[in-house]
Amino acid sequence: MSNVKLADVKKLPTHPFFALSIILLIAFVASYFIPSSEYARHVVNGRTIVDPDSYQYLPKIYPKIQDFFLSFYQGFGKAWSLIAMVLFVGGAFGVVKHTGLLETTVKILARKFQHAGIAPLALMIMLLFASIIAFTGMWELSMVIVPFVIPLCLSLRYDAIVGLGIVAVAACAAFGTSLTNPFFTAIAHQIAELPIYSAIWYRALSMVIFLTVGFVYLMLYAKRVKASPEKSIMYGEESKYEGVKDDGAKFTPELIRAGIAFVLVFAFLVYGTVAKGFAFAEMSATFVAMGLLVGLAYGAKLNKIWHMFSDGMKDLMLAGLVIFFARAILYVLELTMTIDTIIHFLSQFFIGANPVISAGLVYVVQTFINFIIPSGSGQAAVTIPILVPLADMGEINRQVVCYASQLGDGFSNFIYPTNGSFVALLAIAGVPYLKWFRFFAPLFGIFFLMGIIMSMIAQVINLGPF
Repeated sequence: MSNVKLADVKKLPTHPFFALSIILLIAFVASYFIPSSEYARHVVNGRTIVDPDSYQYLPKIYPKIQDFFLSFYQGFGKAWSLIAMVLFVGGAFGVVKHTGLLETTVKILARKFQHAGIAPLALMIMLLFASIIAFTGMWELSMVIVPFVIPLCLSLRYDAIVGLGIVAVAACAAFGTSLTNPFFTAIAHQIAELPIYSAIWYRALSMVIFLTVGFVYLMLYAKRVKASPEKSIMYGEESKYEGVKDDGAKFTPELIRAGIAFVLVFAFLVYGTVAKGFAFAEMSATFVAMGLLVGLAYGAKLNKIWHMFSDGMKDLMLAGLVIFFARAILYVLELTMTIDTIIHFLSQFFIGANPVISAGLVYVVQTFINFIIPSGSGQAAVTIPILVPLADMGEINRQVVCYASQLGDGFSNFIYPTNGSFVALLAIAGVPYLKWFRFFAPLFGIFFLMGIIMSMIAQVINLGPF
């Protein structure tokens, strides 16, 4: 019996709490040895600015053992608003998912474009899906779409990589450049004291560029597979899916009403975030309204709607809870007055350096950090408070820091095996990690270089407002 249990444990994927708890423990132990210090901070035009000449050491502040355990509660207390919004997003899309709106849309697209070739169909699905991800940050919705797109590609004599790529490449490009991503962009902008979702035009331009490159790369692979099936990366690998079967899926009056409600509320969300500066409270309220209105339009009873809503919240529970872990780490660093010591050390690499080169460096650093902290919200909560004062002292725009950090978090989610959601997506698609790596690694390399260039250009054009 004990051997069975041990084998089961070995099969468990790495839990996001594991990496964050290790970082928390390292931060706690390191705070005993890192000197306590502080910079003077002044509020100028509504922004908190670090005075680079005010750095001074303080009498050492040592953490107590109980502070390690208190940090969990303190972190939760400081992050509750972010956690709440994440859960409301999950609830809204839980209702959308359970109505069958997404599934039916994909099946109808498959039937309409079955004889038109892969390019127009792939482009339509990628544009539709990328638009949703760009405004919600919910790339995990890939898990809902993939089981419907792969059979479609198989029926057109392509492989599972093409089906997975249509969804994953679109999600990658859109998530990395998200226009109104509540899980990274909103958090980063709030911490950096920037207007929420400012500089949206540059992220929109970036999304078009990255999505175009990704689409061309995918179509070149698809063309090669169609011409010579033996050149498929999945050649000899049995797929868990079969070609799509036309089961007569259609938009029922219930689904049409639900779809109209979804589009209207989604349009209101975009309007509110872009034109009215919706904060977390307003965005959370909109997602609650989305869940209720879509469910009611579909004809579901209120009790059923709340069941669907709560199921969706469960799906994003883990994504929400990693935020308090990140805030727990910051609590320890702030309690022991060691965060400014870290900032002072890192400032040596930014102050006096070329701001344009430093902007590219921020992207590179954040890409590597994402391997350790695969949660975008967790990353933003941990790294942005450190990067913002560094940006001020190194004359890098705060907007550029947030942009470069977002790219670094977004793209690498689709290649790092430390990301549990990504591993789950591969399992759903039936594509082994090494097979996906072989396909995606060259594109990731292209995106990586493009990310550096786009971050540097952002600094050159003085992307702001500051």
